[in-house]
Amino acid sequence: MRVVIAEDSVLLRAGLIKLLGSAGIEVLAAVGDAGELLAAVPVHRPDAVIVDVRMPPSHTDEGIKAALVIRRQWPEVAGAGAVPVCGRAVRR
Repeated sequence: MRVVIAEDSVLLRAGLIKLLGSAGIEVLAAVGDAGELLAAVPVHRPDAVIVDVRMPPSHTDEGIKAALVIRRQWPEVAGAGAVPVCGRAVRR
């Protein structure tokens, strides 16, 4: 499987690259914001994307919005799974 990662935390991004690589998953690109993600998808044509929900600039829902754009514009990528993830614990 070939993936693109979008995560603004440099440390978490590096950890995901290492973890996925050790599992035989090829990381085609690892980017820090939604704009970079939307630029990387048409260039790399991954099977899937792993997306942080909260990314710059507002740290609210940029990742979700980017995943929705990917689903609309590149359905072959979203068909494999656009997976929003959040790097921070959520307290209720």
